[in-house]
Amino acid sequence: MSPIDRAFAHDLANSLAAGPQQVITLINSTVQALPGVRTVTWLAVAPDHSVTHRIGTSDPVNFPIGGFDPIDDGAWNRRIFGDKRAVVGDTPEQMRQFIPETDQLVAMGYGATLCAPIIIGGEVRGVLCALGDAGILTPDLIAETEAILPIAALVFTFHGISER
Repeated sequence: MSPIDRAFAHDLANSLAAGPQQVITLINSTVQALPGVRTVTWLAVAPDHSVTHRIGTSDPVNFPIGGFDPIDDGAWNRRIFGDKRAVVGDTPEQMRQFIPETDQLVAMGYGATLCAPIIIGGEVRGVLCALGDAGILTPDLIAETEAILPIAALVFTFHGISER
């Protein structure tokens, strides 16, 4: 018995051959298969570490690719880039501790978010964010998401993926 699911390995190989957006789509579907997760977005860190920008999404209408957010001293950035730890908000109240736009997310029907840094060589290269229903961020769901991060890191091996 193989420790890696052969069907997933096959899909990943095909996605890697096709390009970063296909890998993002594959990982999005994997994360969205977790209970209560409805939306996945990807942020890349600019090479000069001044901004992040969205490079992938499962919901291009509400979370389009592009745009820039400065890497400042806000709570979210301190947690992701300083502590190199995930932002976990399982309720709107917990989300508000890190995300100023929480009210807009709640208005869209979201009640929880998990933003996990993708660390390569000790450096945060990107962030994988999942949005869903309040109360979904159980220890099991968080562990499942963390298990996906090393595969998600493959997106950041594509040349130019972090360029703005």
